[in-house]
Amino acid sequence: MEIISAEEQISEMPNPEAGEVAVNQPSLAPNEALKLVFGEYAANTQRAYARAFRDLQEWADIRELREMEDFDPLQMLEYKNQLKSSGKKASTINQTMSALRKVCKVLTEFGYLKQNPFKASVIRAEKVDTATSKGALQVSQLNAMIEANKVMQYDGRIAPLLRFRNDLVLKFLYLTAARRGEASDLRWDDIVQDGDFYVAVLRHTKSGKEQRIKLRHELHQELSEWRSLLQQNNIDSVHVFPSLGFRTLGQKMSGKGINDIVSRLGKAIGLNISAHYLRHTAITLALELGEPLQKVQSYARHASANTTIRYFHDRQLLEKNPTDSLPLI
Repeated sequence: MEIISAEEQISEMPNPEAGEVAVNQPSLAPNEALKLVFGEYAANTQRAYARAFRDLQEWADIRELREMEDFDPLQMLEYKNQLKSSGKKASTINQTMSALRKVCKVLTEFGYLKQNPFKASVIRAEKVDTATSKGALQVSQLNAMIEANKVMQYDGRIAPLLRFRNDLVLKFLYLTAARRGEASDLRWDDIVQDGDFYVAVLRHTKSGKEQRIKLRHELHQELSEWRSLLQQNNIDSVHVFPSLGFRTLGQKMSGKGINDIVSRLGKAIGLNISAHYLRHTAITLALELGEPLQKVQSYARHASANTTIRYFHDRQLLEKNPTDSLPLI
């Protein structure tokens, strides 16, 4: 995880003068320490953290880590305000500052910075306008996408495989609220039985921690049928959703490939959507159907319930709004 510029070396730090008490220097180079801490995080998360810190370095003209010693919380606030004035969305600003907070905390705790330039009391989170967040789909729209897949023009030689896989990708993302990268990374040996249930073990998640999601009986049954279909066509792939391209047959399909499936089927019914809409739909519908917030939070694998709440549209407020009961004048 290359965050600190290559020219920064621990050996460049000044040595104590004669008679001074030697200060224990960190035993690892900064990048190695960051890799140790964030190494198990998802690759996309690591890249986001690295990009956030590099952008800060470029803005503040920080060439070496020790220059961060003079970077105080007010300058960090100034940087946040600059992001805001440049037109960045509130959610993007919050993600950037969260990444910087975590990186600065690690660098301070490991002894690379004498003081943490990030102060939570100074850097407040931006309020996210839920009205601008990605909307949930209607079940009728999901069904329309399934129907569109049945008549989609695919390569005739592998059309049955493409239809089955793409149909299953939609159902998997919707029923599990999985992220596109988690679907892309899923392998057959990640699907295991737990008593009377089947679960998918997600080994590469946003948090970097291994997580488990329940597979409904109907979904597991279709997954089993899909595996049999692959074997019948001599496609021996370890990946649940493999590429079906002639040059990449059986290889891992990228997260972008998963997203392209959803995007194409969405456009077929007049929607401009990404794979994340299916996750959003699953979480929103679960809340609207009355599932407890804590249970939906666990289902969505959100660290904070506040994140789960943001997924909940104000549809209920529109349907049962106090204005409807007020006497007309």
